Amino acid sequence: MQVSVKRLKPNDAFHLRRILDKDTASKCHLTWPFTKEVAKTFISDYNTYGIWVNGGVLVGAIEVKESLETAYFVSPTYRNKGIATRAVTECKGLFGKKQLWCVINPKNRASLKVAEKAKIRVNFVS
Repeated sequence: MQVSVKRLKPNDAFHLRRILDKDTASKCHLTWPFTKEVAKTFISDYNTYGIWVNGGVLVGAIEVKESLETAYFVSPTYRNKGIATRAVTECKGLFGKKQLWCVINPKNRASLKVAEKAKIRVNFVS
């Protein structure tokens, strides 16, 4: 499966809304309901990249703040396939030698695994 990241555009809001469920939004601290307006703000106000598979299917997103704090999610259908790790690794390449980092709850083993494999720094939050 081919995985790529590219900057989301406002017209991607519909696709982003379609893949985000309430549970994922809650874990990612995203506003719910994830309305069209919220999705467009998430895309335009945060440095948000889409995670695309096979050249055209949006399956997740990666946000990289100015501080280089990074957050990511993949829709439930595409989890546990290495997609997030490949996407975060590709996103790292976009930022060159700058060190991406993330804040993860230690109970979130899946996100910890992605951060470890993608070699990004982790700060823990409870």
